[in-house]
Formats: sequence, structure tokens, C-alpha cells
Amino acid sequence: MTDFPSPSDRPRTASSAAFRLFRPVLFAVAIIGVTVGTVIVMHHHPVPEVATAAPVAPPAIALPDPEPAPPITSDDFKGFDLKPADQQAADGADQPVSDRYELTLRLERGDTVEKVLADINVAEAARKQIGDKLKSLLKKRRLPVGEAIDLQLQTLPDQTDVPRVLVLSIRPQPQREYIVARRDDGSYDAQEKTYKVSPRIVRVDAIRRGSLQQSGAKAGAPTPAILEFIRALSYDVDFQRELKEGQHFTLLLEQQVTSDGHVADPGRLLAGELQLAKRTVTVIRFRPQSGADGFYDPKGESVVRSFLRTPMDASHITSGFGMRMHPILGFSAMHTGVDFGAPIGTPIFAAGAGKVVMAGPNAGYGIYVKLQHTSQIGTGYGHMSRLGPGIRPGVSVRQGQVIGFVGSTGLSTGPHLHYEFYRNGHPVNPLTQKFAMRAALAGKDLARFRVLSRQYLHELKSAPPIAQALAPAAAKAKEPAAAQFARDE
Repeated sequence: MTDFPSPSDRPRTASSAAFRLFRPVLFAVAIIGVTVGTVIVMHHHPVPEVATAAPVAPPAIALPDPEPAPPITSDDFKGFDLKPADQQAADGADQPVSDRYELTLRLERGDTVEKVLADINVAEAARKQIGDKLKSLLKKRRLPVGEAIDLQLQTLPDQTDVPRVLVLSIRPQPQREYIVARRDDGSYDAQEKTYKVSPRIVRVDAIRRGSLQQSGAKAGAPTPAILEFIRALSYDVDFQRELKEGQHFTLLLEQQVTSDGHVADPGRLLAGELQLAKRTVTVIRFRPQSGADGFYDPKGESVVRSFLRTPMDASHITSGFGMRMHPILGFSAMHTGVDFGAPIGTPIFAAGAGKVVMAGPNAGYGIYVKLQHTSQIGTGYGHMSRLGPGIRPGVSVRQGQVIGFVGSTGLSTGPHLHYEFYRNGHPVNPLTQKFAMRAALAGKDLARFRVLSRQYLHELKSAPPIAQALAPAAAKAKEPAAAQFARDE
């Protein structure tokens, strides 16, 4: 026995007494709720009769269906502009999508602009309009063979084989462009667009790999400028002994550039610098008050001598002056000149001013030119591939003028120039001849030259490289000609 009273004998609390009092009421409420829920479910989803009794899961309580939303009326859209139903249907129809593209064509011999447009199947009426408009701009000026025609075309799905010309533009000169553009009404209008041209100074840095001309051209120098540089060096540089592979040279150029980045003039030579093994040779363009443009060294002395040390940008001497074993005839004979090895087509310069006394085939010399400079001095050039422009007996030539091009004609084992130098009709070694310098600047000319020289020497190192200077123009997105046309209107 324990001292604790039994459960039935424990005193009752107030909460337990209240629960027992209301328990019958709570039970009755629960029964009523279950009954009502069952009636609602059976009313909406009657339970099918089953043959055999089975345990039935407690029915789920379903919510009543929500009331339907009121219909939308026109009052709900007050303040909005609605298109009529027929207009909405029209707008919903599939619209033809045009295909625009660009095309560049070039005039060939016998072509006209209308013929070129006909070749790409442009409609005849459009071709005639464009041709007439272009003729009014050109004013009887003829377009050269190879001229580019830039087109902006449009093709519609229902006319895929007949392109529509939106814009045609021709730019025969960097500073002048002709534009023919299509109007919204299908007609064409035209305008001539001009661009302002201004100078720009750039530099070309190059490393000699092969000839100076080839190396300069690969670095971006225009051919006339690099040829001027070679001529200016020819008075002082022994190309055979001093010129080596890997030597660095720099050209300073003045270009003419349009306002939209087109180069109107690739550049004339202002100054140049060649770094040899033991010295640096610099040439600077300058025009004295009473004279023509010429090249001078930084001291103001003209680079021009009576004769060039070498008549070409040659890479090496293949045979010197004097007795030798003839490579073809096979016996010892006097070699009356110096042979300069160079690629076929390398330009050959007149060593001095004079008159052409012979030009054409000359037995073992092949294609040969002989110049008479004074009553005592003459020069000869053999084994050429061809003569220079206008070179024929009787014409006068300037010093440094191109008189021919390297070849291997006549008795020759490979491309080279055979160069001879005559004094009183007798051949002498051209490499041993000495020639005095010409005039030097003085007075006001020298003062102006010194200012210009300091500027050019600075810009030879600080001017933007030609590739960098051209990059903005190349990277600049080209504005569509149609937009230009509309803006200018």
C-alpha cells in the first residue's frame, strides 16, 4: 500500500470540472459539422453505389465556387485610343521584310554605270534615272577603268530577282564623292560631296630585309618617297660596303588626308635617317629662297655630288673591276665595270645629268644604256630587263632619273647591273672616283634650315607611326551614304 490516494479519490481542479461540463456540447457541435460537410459534398459529387461495403475515407471539405467576374465594357478603356477592328486586322497581317545589303563593283573596259547596273538586273527605269543624275554631276568627265562603284541595295520578297538601288556612290578622288540616293517616292536625287584636305606628318620605321625599296614598301612607305630617299643616300652611302641586313631606317612623310580619313596623297619625303654600322646618315628636304627643293645633311650641306656613288639600291658586288675569268666564255679577260647583284626589276638611276647616246640591245651587254655627262666623262649600264620611261638616244636625263631596270639579258649568269665609268673614252673603276660636294646653305637660308632641321629631327622620333596614324580612319565606322545624303539635305 502506498500513502498516495487513488485517482478516483484525488481532488478535482476547476479546469477539469469545466471541461466535463461542456464536453457533451463540443461533441454535439463536431457531429453537426461533419454531417453538414458530408451533405455538401454529396450534393456536388454524388457517391456511386458499390456492390460491397468498403471502408470509406473521411470526406474532404470543398469550398464553394467563386462568383463569375462581371463582363468587360468599353467604359473600362476610357482614356485609351483603340484602333477600329478592321484596322487592327490590317495591322496584324504579315508585312514583307526587306533585305538590305552592300555591293562594290568595278568598271571594266567599255563599261558604263548603266551597263554595270543592268548586269545585276536593276530595273531599266531606275538605271536610266541613276545614269542621268550621275552624268549631271560628272559633267562629261569620264570614269577610269577600275573605278569602284559602291552600292546599297534592297531586295523585297516579291521581287527577289530585281534589286532596288537605295544609294550609289563613286569617289574618283579622295576629296570628291558623287552620291545618287533614292527618295521615298521612288525618284532619285544626286549631290557632289567634297571633303577638306589637310596635311599630316607620319613616320615609317623599317628594318632592311633585302633591298631598301622592298623593306620600305613593306613598312608602308609609298614608292616615290622611298626612291627619293635612296637617291639622296646614293651620293654618300656605299650601298655595297656599308649597307647590311638588319639595319634600321626611318622616313618622315607629309600626307594629305581628307576630313573623313581618306589619304589623298600617300606622302612626300620630308626627312630620312639610315643607321649604318659606324655612322648615321640623315637627309632633310629644304627649299632655298632662290631654288628648288633639295636634300641636305643636318649641317646644311647639299647631299648632291657630281655623280652618285652607286646607281641603284644594290645588295652586293658580284664582280669587281679588273682582270677575271669570264664566267661564260671561260677565259681570262678584262672586266671593264662593276657588277651589282639585285633582283630583277630593281630601278637603275642615272649617275649624273647627261644625254643618252645609246639605248637598246648591245651584243653581250644585253639591253644597254650609255650616258655622256661631259666631254670627258660617260657611264654605261648593261644587262637591263627593260628601259626606263622615255629613255632613247638623244634625250637628256637628270641625275637620279630612272633609266632602266635590272635584268639578265645578254651574256649574263643571273640578274645584275653591269656599271661602267669612262674618262676620256677609257673605262676606270667607278668605286675609286671622288666627287666634291655641291653648294652649302648660308645666311637667311641657313637660319631657316636650322629651325626646320630641329623640327624634323625631333619628329623622326616622335611623329606617329604610319600604321597608327591610319588606324583611326580604318577603324572609323563608315556612315551610310544615305544618312550623309539626308543630313546634308
